[in-house]
Amino acid sequence: MTLRVTQAAPGVHRLSNVYTNWYLLEAGGRLTVLDAGLPGDWREFLSALSRLGHAPADVDAVLITHHHRDHAGNAERLRSSGARVFSHRADAPYLRGEEHLSDRGVVRYLWRPWYAFYMLSYVTKGITRTPPVAQLDELEDGEVVDVPGSPRVIHAPGHTAGSCALFLEERSLLFTGDALVTLDVARGPRGRQGPQIVRGPHTADADLAVESLDVLAATNAETVLPGHGEPWPHGIKSAVNIAREPG
Repeated sequence: MTLRVTQAAPGVHRLSNVYTNWYLLEAGGRLTVLDAGLPGDWREFLSALSRLGHAPADVDAVLITHHHRDHAGNAERLRSSGARVFSHRADAPYLRGEEHLSDRGVVRYLWRPWYAFYMLSYVTKGITRTPPVAQLDELEDGEVVDVPGSPRVIHAPGHTAGSCALFLEERSLLFTGDALVTLDVARGPRGRQGPQIVRGPHTADADLAVESLDVLAATNAETVLPGHGEPWPHGIKSAVNIAREPG
């Protein structure tokens, strides 16, 4: 899975492979990383930073939308390079390694060949080697975080208890993490595409995730940049309406 770097908007870069997205904000010559990819992405991430004229020391902050390891893989490495790492307090014990998710739900899905391949690709990318984050700062619902790009925190629990979206209000860009995605790999050989909540073993409370769509819709963002799948340029309200459809 090669890490691709594309410009989602001026000063906003999408780092993606076939399954997962994370993002880089540039402001005033400094950087904020939104989610942190997988450990196996590190070398390609360094190369991407270099092409953009940056180094890890230019990263002031890492904001983690939720505690799953495919979104936190390089957080501790960036913290060791001088960045502050932020998460919602409800997810912090998992990121610090104090609590651990059960793998029982995942095991029930492994008989599906496409899902087994998906998980194997993540293992190859080092997901099982994601280190705990030694020190975390808290994200508070509604706050505008004093980091490059100044995103506002939208607490949207369901996928995890501390799941958050991050909103660049002046630019109408909403980074939804896994609170709303446009690809769910657990639903069919090629994944289910289009706006949706994540179903299957990775979501703690699907009913609560559906309820949290209301707080995303309230932003009225024009562009949705999810943790999985392609960007949605047709507005958060249309994405939420589709995500609410049965099936």
